[in-house]
Amino acid sequence: MSERKKILVIKQTSLGDVLHASGHIRSIKQAYPDSDLYLMTATTSVDIYRYSPWVDHTILIDRNRVKAQGYRRPIWAMRYMFDVLSEIRKHRFDLAIDLQGLAKSVFFLYFAHARKKVVKGNWWGISGFRNKQCHAIKEMDNVLAVAGIPIVDTSMEFNASKLERKKIDTLLAEINPGNRPMIIFSPFSRWLTKDWPLERYVTLAQSTAAKALIVFTGVPDRKKIIDQALSTIAPHQIVNLAGCLNLIEFAELAGRASCMVTGDSFPMHVACARKTAVIALFGPTDEKKVGPSGDRDIVIRVPDCDRCHSRSCPKGCLKNLAENTVSIALKQLTGL
Repeated sequence: MSERKKILVIKQTSLGDVLHASGHIRSIKQAYPDSDLYLMTATTSVDIYRYSPWVDHTILIDRNRVKAQGYRRPIWAMRYMFDVLSEIRKHRFDLAIDLQGLAKSVFFLYFAHARKKVVKGNWWGISGFRNKQCHAIKEMDNVLAVAGIPIVDTSMEFNASKLERKKIDTLLAEINPGNRPMIIFSPFSRWLTKDWPLERYVTLAQSTAAKALIVFTGVPDRKKIIDQALSTIAPHQIVNLAGCLNLIEFAELAGRASCMVTGDSFPMHVACARKTAVIALFGPTDEKKVGPSGDRDIVIRVPDCDRCHSRSCPKGCLKNLAENTVSIALKQLTGL
């Protein structure tokens, strides 16, 4: 009896990029259903695949720890990276695919033992595909095509377990006993320049709260900021769940929502993965490359923004996006 094929997929960061690859990992496993699929990813993003039926093994790298301690403890950092590399090199892969295509990921691809290697990008000695002008998902479609893997459906997915479903059931029974339509507002991203001002979200929430349950979400250090912004509003009208949910629980909540309003952020990608309609507010980044593509999704681009892709643009283009523009889109999408 022949041994099972071993396949390595590398996709380290960021959260949205790692989630983008979920449909491609599914396609790889479906093309090789009897294989052992190894995913190399970051410790911060592994929960995206915790309940994936397509990933058999994970190889983790703690990039945040390396960044935080690398300068102070360079010898430790080198040993740590060597240990991760050793974990990869102890396997003999039939196929290794790097869907990241950056130096920090291609390093591991170069040193992996694999009969065939494919990469996103143009790297010496490795077959690959690169087109910076197309959508990130379409670009990875072409990487898989180079690997000889059929492209049928590479839409994203984010699975939860009974545990998360039960927790969200209990939470919704508490905060939404009337089972009103739920709209998620997720106002923060990793870039300040991608964020529509919080006070605009609050104003929009106030005008919509009579018709739907408005839920604000975010990471723990945003909870106090949102609480302060909502301090004059009756708590039963708008709920702040920032810092209250882990990644998987947030994904389950997103799947229960009527729609989500957010910027170019990880929550936007989660909404797409859970087939929840999204109103995506875009400024410095390009919606043609990373935006949502669902039939009901609405992309609103701020006027007169040149897509500078800057984390520190002084223009702050999203400040010029009027509340009424987003309100009209919300009514169009939800009918509320």
